[in-house]
Amino acid sequence: MDSANLGWLQPVYANSTSMEEMRERFVEQGYLWVKGLVPREDILDFRRKYFEFMAPTGVLKEGTDPIDGIYCGADPEQYLPPGNGREGHNTEKAEQFIQRNIEAHHSQWLEAITTHPTIFKFVQEFTQWPAVKLLKRQMLRANVPGAETTAVHYDHIFLRYGPPTFLTAWLPFGDIPVEGGGLTYLENAVPIAQAIENDFTKRAEKFTLEERLSAFNANMSRGGALSHDSQEFSRAYGNQKWLIADYEVGDVVFHHPFSIHASCINESPTSTIRLATDLRFVNPEAPYDTRWTNYWYPNE
Repeated sequence: MDSANLGWLQPVYANSTSMEEMRERFVEQGYLWVKGLVPREDILDFRRKYFEFMAPTGVLKEGTDPIDGIYCGADPEQYLPPGNGREGHNTEKAEQFIQRNIEAHHSQWLEAITTHPTIFKFVQEFTQWPAVKLLKRQMLRANVPGAETTAVHYDHIFLRYGPPTFLTAWLPFGDIPVEGGGLTYLENAVPIAQAIENDFTKRAEKFTLEERLSAFNANMSRGGALSHDSQEFSRAYGNQKWLIADYEVGDVVFHHPFSIHASCINESPTSTIRLATDLRFVNPEAPYDTRWTNYWYPNE
């Protein structure tokens, strides 16, 4: 991508930025990059457990420490993450990797880190909801170098069976420098996404209720995405910049249901696998998309 189309995410700090300022920044930006929210040692403990669990698939380079997450160097099609698989067309190796990832989604160690009290305390204070519920469905993604990325989208596309009142948290399990394939956010995205959503709704007036709510209908790109070309998407919407960052262990990025984002290609010079998950929090006393209360499975 042309460097003129890039900018930098602006962080806030868990130990020094006031909650009032964080709320203001979230409304203004559509995202909140919180530095140092989760204890580093807890994130790294999960990272080791995950890569030790996945090691039998052959995804790691022989002779390396699992916690480093160094890729074996094989064809990336052999190790596609959840949501990017070729369900029904996977090779045997790719299918083994997906099945192992499904097991990881059900693990006690994933539940422990994603229900970390520090995260829940922050979400409760930030949203001021009477209660906080974490939706069980999530995408724990290990993006190997060179693999297909997550296309341009906003999250409400996939949670239309409820209102756009949920809060997403993107949780990286390791340091992810810019070249490592972290998330990128479109600046000034929320009003753009709201206009797109309104246009989708207008064009879908003759659709059935199920078709209107589905993320995979005739008004959308392959896989429910807005675009598979982030630079072209930016040009189409006023040359807004894509914002990038050097993420570190302990960081969490919270974003709005209409925050437009994508993942960068993992071009790690050290062949490090990019490991992260995305969490959705809701107020259980208000309406929300109940489909997301079940674990992720392929073909859903």
